[in-house]
Amino acid sequence: MACSPNNDKITTIINALADGGFVKAGYEFFQIDCGWAARDGQRNATTGALNIDWNAFPQGLKPLSDLARSKGMKWAMYSDAGIRMCDTQVPSPVLGSLNHEAVDADFFQTLNTEYVKSQNQNAPKSPRTDFTQRFTKMWIELQRVGIPGMLVCQWGTPFSTSSGLQGPAEWTQGISTSFRLSDDIAMGWGNIYRIYNQAIYVAKSGYIGPGHIADADLLEVGNEGMTFDEQATHFASWAMLKSALMISTDITQLSKDTIAILLNRDLIDINQDAAVKPVELVQRWTGDRDLWAGDLANGDLAVLMVDLSNVRRTLSLNLAGLGIVSATIKDLWTGIVTNDVTSFSKQVNGHGSLALRLSNIQRAPASASNYTYITVATGSISSGANIQPCTGCSSSSKVGNLGGSSNGRVVLSNVYTSQTTQNVKFDYINADVGYLGGGNNERLASISVNNGPQQIVSFPLSGYNWDTDINKGYSVELSGFYTNRQNSISISGVGNAWAPDFDRVGVIG
Repeated sequence: MACSPNNDKITTIINALADGGFVKAGYEFFQIDCGWAARDGQRNATTGALNIDWNAFPQGLKPLSDLARSKGMKWAMYSDAGIRMCDTQVPSPVLGSLNHEAVDADFFQTLNTEYVKSQNQNAPKSPRTDFTQRFTKMWIELQRVGIPGMLVCQWGTPFSTSSGLQGPAEWTQGISTSFRLSDDIAMGWGNIYRIYNQAIYVAKSGYIGPGHIADADLLEVGNEGMTFDEQATHFASWAMLKSALMISTDITQLSKDTIAILLNRDLIDINQDAAVKPVELVQRWTGDRDLWAGDLANGDLAVLMVDLSNVRRTLSLNLAGLGIVSATIKDLWTGIVTNDVTSFSKQVNGHGSLALRLSNIQRAPASASNYTYITVATGSISSGANIQPCTGCSSSSKVGNLGGSSNGRVVLSNVYTSQTTQNVKFDYINADVGYLGGGNNERLASISVNNGPQQIVSFPLSGYNWDTDINKGYSVELSGFYTNRQNSISISGVGNAWAPDFDRVGVIG
């Protein structure tokens, strides 16, 4: 609504959600976002709390909260931890909650609010030292009045500590029930990919669980800017990452097919699974496909394979790649169940996906490939690349400044392996955070085996701290190795861009 809600719009949407089966499907929170508060810079003269925009809401917000609750939903509000709320007018004329947290929490309680989105609008997207202080104030006051849920919406911005930078997955623990893992979403697949890349390290971090949920921002399903298949993949990704599924479109204008995406009960069930365990990236084949998987509370497995080529093609899943001999597979887009299979294939459109639930899983006996690791700092370094100290690295050092205008490079020699084609393991750091309108939370490297063809490889964001946030064991399928003599692996940047920093590389012995 572009920060311009009003009584009639909200009434219509509440009724449409209930009548359209959304509440029954599990959409149980109704959140009013920016635009509900007065635009005159004045607080309530009696209570001192934020004042309502009475032009937009002549009867106030309580009747709307009552309506939502009568339809089976819980009421959620929006506020700001700073001086001003978000608004389409710049600078914003709408007050925030800074230094008024107690009276604003009291006001939210009068509306029977159960969840508050707390933003920090107009703050720069750079590390700060006051995040925890600001958000803790509102968290304490909400708990005091019995409001159980709060989203810290700080756009994935890091908190600056004496030991380095921390992402919101870390610094929001104990002061919220959910946290924004990234900057705002916007129209287009590029924004989905940017957030999706940032979610990779968050999902792997182990910080997500009951009472601490990563929020990937609003759903763009139903809005312009993406194909139907991109919207479906977007929904499946958010659902399996255990993000809040917050609709942000006019549901009265949606097609039946788009509504079917939003009402996919199988994906909603995975999203609401009691374990609150997100899928994790198993492997990326750069520019081709991603494979994600995650355990569910009852022992089933959620699997998502995403096309990155953006062409119509067949996606194939070999269960052996997940350490599984056989399983029953349910296609969550069609509902078709196939019993006792070892693989699954299906044709998808560009940026389409396989969204699957595996049950009756027969796992293969545990076995691990014998990897030999080479410290990258022992390689031959040239063209501006250099060795840097690294607290979290296996050898306390890493190689950085790879790529750039001088095309820094490192070559690992005397590499011996028993496999000509294999999944090579990379331990790397990429703390180059991309925000809306900026990067896409990945760095690319050009990798060559034995002076063979250069392979462009994506290395997604690994965290915020260039000294400690290492993505360990990132699998990259490489070919061209000799099994009867030594090999070399060359790593550099792509174009004038920087590659990630590297700790070590593992090959199968």
